[in-house]
Amino acid sequence: MDESKKAISKMPPVLVIDDSDIDRQVMTDLLTRAGFPVHDLPTAIGATRAAREFGAKVVVIDQNLPALNGAKLAALFRSNPSMKDIKLVLISSNDAETMADLLREARADAFVSKDRMHSDLVSTIRRVL
Repeated sequence: MDESKKAISKMPPVLVIDDSDIDRQVMTDLLTRAGFPVHDLPTAIGATRAAREFGAKVVVIDQNLPALNGAKLAALFRSNPSMKDIKLVLISSNDAETMADLLREARADAFVSKDRMHSDLVSTIRRVL
């Protein structure tokens, strides 16, 4: 196996959760091109099970999910001792001040603005790892 394939195969798995098909696909494409194995979900339902089965090291969560918002889902991940090492990244079109409060409340590791997802998502995930 050549060195580039070895590097790609060692990238940590990322789970993307977003109810927007377009945003979820964009994030999946960005992360896949950066070499991350990616699994995605359109809803918070089954998120912890999917993260466990996929072996996710990072979970990107849309803040504005219906039924269970991103901060609440992040808090759910944090309340599960078997998932304490998973890095959580909230993504939203909400303003940074609102998201800073939610990050602290949910104990998430980082925030990415949806309008900066193309430029910031991959670098943010690399930073939290």
